Amino acid sequence: MNSETPRPLAALGAALDDPPVAAAPRPARGRKPVQAVPDAAPPPDSDAPPDSDAPPGETGPRDDGPRDDGPTGARDPGPEGSKPPPRRGKPPRPHGEIFDGCPVKPLGVNGALSYYLDVHGQLRPIAKHERQVIMHMFGARTPLLTHHFPRLVKDPETGDFSPKKNDFNADVAALTMITACAELGLFNPDGAVRGVGAWTDDDGQLIYHTGDRLLMADGPREPQAHQARIYPAYPPIPHPAAAEKVPAGADAPAAVLLDTLETWQWSRPEIDAMIALGMVGVQMLGGALDWRPTFWLTGSRASGKSQLQNLIRHLHGASGLIQSNDATKSGLTSRIGHSSLPVALDELEPGDERSSKERDIITLARVASSGGQWFRGSSDQKGTGGNVYSSFLFSSILIPGELKAQDLSRLITLNLGAFPEGTPPLTLRAETWRRRGAGLKRLLIDRWPTWARRLDLWREAFALEGLAGRNGDNWATTLAMADMALHAGLPEGDTLSGWAKKVAKYVKADADDIGSDADAMLLHLLSQPFDIYRRGEQHTIAQWLMVAAQLPGAPSGLMGSDTPADRADAARMANDKLAKAGLRMIGAGQDAVLFIATQPIQGLKDLFQRSQWANGVWSQSAMRVPGAKGGRDVEPRKLQGIRTRGTEIPVTSIPGLLSFPADRVPASGPLPATPPDLEGFA
Repeated sequence: MNSETPRPLAALGAALDDPPVAAAPRPARGRKPVQAVPDAAPPPDSDAPPDSDAPPGETGPRDDGPRDDGPTGARDPGPEGSKPPPRRGKPPRPHGEIFDGCPVKPLGVNGALSYYLDVHGQLRPIAKHERQVIMHMFGARTPLLTHHFPRLVKDPETGDFSPKKNDFNADVAALTMITACAELGLFNPDGAVRGVGAWTDDDGQLIYHTGDRLLMADGPREPQAHQARIYPAYPPIPHPAAAEKVPAGADAPAAVLLDTLETWQWSRPEIDAMIALGMVGVQMLGGALDWRPTFWLTGSRASGKSQLQNLIRHLHGASGLIQSNDATKSGLTSRIGHSSLPVALDELEPGDERSSKERDIITLARVASSGGQWFRGSSDQKGTGGNVYSSFLFSSILIPGELKAQDLSRLITLNLGAFPEGTPPLTLRAETWRRRGAGLKRLLIDRWPTWARRLDLWREAFALEGLAGRNGDNWATTLAMADMALHAGLPEGDTLSGWAKKVAKYVKADADDIGSDADAMLLHLLSQPFDIYRRGEQHTIAQWLMVAAQLPGAPSGLMGSDTPADRADAARMANDKLAKAGLRMIGAGQDAVLFIATQPIQGLKDLFQRSQWANGVWSQSAMRVPGAKGGRDVEPRKLQGIRTRGTEIPVTSIPGLLSFPADRVPASGPLPATPPDLEGFA
């Protein structure tokens, strides 16, 4: 090879560093000049793309993009003797842009995908930059493609090149687009992209994204980037009403809604209608909140649950709410996407015990309470996921029984009674309630600057009544939202105190029912059947513990005819049995202490199998029982020849054990016949 001939890679590099640009045709040597064709590129000071085929009012960008006719940017010299298009100086392409003033905005790359905001402001992940894909991204602005990426054709008479009308070089456009995305680096849409719904910026200011507008404190804007977040364009959801169109006084949307909600037969008529009003507000601004309670509506078939769901749908508008009576977790996450739209699910009844559908949806609602992340596998083995900021409302006749303590701590339950016989159905005109919903949304948006202080006041009021932690967050958030819907000003001390006392009266009893994971673990353990059937009966762990601790009310014939008359002897025999299950009672009466082994003794594993405390997890919950000791604070014990450490729990900390009834739990299902030689065997 001639040493003066450029190597292919060097030629390619030179072409990329100095891409050719389109120019007006030049006359061939020895021939007459050729007039410029009508669709040639305009001069640099022109304001319109070639042929003036831009949409009305369009202004042409500066001609600073690549001008070549090859996929690598190298100019095509054509047949021998023809002349390539000339070069002319152009300002450099702006870093991270396709060309200066381009309506398609690169965002970055992630794996094989390049991310853009297209001409409409939509988020577009692109894997293949094909011609029609590029045209679709530019939409009505495709004349810009023909201007910045012309496809050059040769004049057969002169051998010179000129741009082809209504065509563009897709290879060069793709090269430039991919390069611009790569210049911006890696882009992760999870957490960076915000869809329709309510959000806050880094300064705590509310941003309400309607899909076609961003409603911000300083006025509306087009969907765009703001403080390192991307707010792409989406199909619009219902807008809030104009401030001047929102009625005041008795006709104010919150006041009318509260009056209407009071017509349902609530189990707590003093507070439930107010809670339901706050729930609607939480749904409207859910994505802007630090904490979102989960709401569960229960009642019989004649209680109006579905009618209340209809009212909520009208308030939000059909596209402002994700509502279904047959949903799955994957379906919901796909529908929610990057939005913070509220979710309302009707008829989420307890399913088959082998079904995980309800549990998965409840888990998603738990994650959404704090805006946490969910993950699931994908076909490319990379997994998919995202944050969830939606407020969830469930309604059913029964609440599934598998709710865990962490689910119940996020839950506000609203119970409905049946309407009296002969009660006429409530008339709900969709257009009327959509108008009121738009007005309510406007009030909440306008009053957002008071939210932080308002929430603090309600939290303080509930804390004084003993409602703190997650329970306090639930009620303070909901009541503060109802208060903001009804009143522009902050609440007075008497109002706060009165409502806090009223709510606490009902909530404290519910909190006792919820309990903790430690209480749930002990309840599971105490209620497990233990040992063999005796004449159609089966005893529980609780009854064996009562005998071992010599507690009042302990069953006297636990071991049949082998039961010693002396209570101390009976306690020793009971402890021998319990040792097989990794348990032992130490001491007697109210001073007794329950020892639960840490080692995974088979009998203890059997008691906790298929529960959330399986595989030794019982020790974690046992340490949360008030007064419990474990680890190095407890001496190891020998149980049936196995030396193990464990947790010691005072019998006084075990709910109900001191007063546990001395009856026996009937065995479930048909009982096998007791062999004669095993009668009374313990």
